[in-house]
Amino acid sequence: MLFIKFIKNYTDPGPLAILNLTVIDYLYKKFPNATSHQLAFPRTKSVCAQSFASIAVRKLGLHRLMLYNSMELNAAIDRYVPILQEATPSEIIHQGWKYDPPKALSDIFESIIGAVLVDSNYDYDKTAMVAEYVMKDILEILSPSLAKDPVSELCEWISGSGCRRNAEFR
Repeated sequence: MLFIKFIKNYTDPGPLAILNLTVIDYLYKKFPNATSHQLAFPRTKSVCAQSFASIAVRKLGLHRLMLYNSMELNAAIDRYVPILQEATPSEIIHQGWKYDPPKALSDIFESIIGAVLVDSNYDYDKTAMVAEYVMKDILEILSPSLAKDPVSELCEWISGSGCRRNAEFR
């Protein structure tokens, strides 16, 4: 909790720091007996491009408000919006490695949180309340027992088996 007090008094923590802190604070309250290691992995599953892009499209419809001067970006967003609209929050958390949305979609969500932070006069509590509200369906899925992606599982299995060579993926 001392860290939260520090962030509240810090002059420019930035939206990503606020989102990280909001999620870890939520997880700490939900799983008070979990270790920091057990809370770090679910945090990374929710504070990522896939999660942010999903929220930007499904929950906030920010893709309809974006102005961009790139036909390539326009086409990429147009291709990815239906994929994100169909993906459930559970799929985003459990199989986020399958998704690679355009970075602009996650950036716009971070920008909105940054705007809330600035408009609230850097009030962490207000900003965290807004962030928790829009991330609610993602946050509810998180737990310390989330499964890792297949590549991480394979790498851990290889290293745990005593293999000393580096795995090559082709």
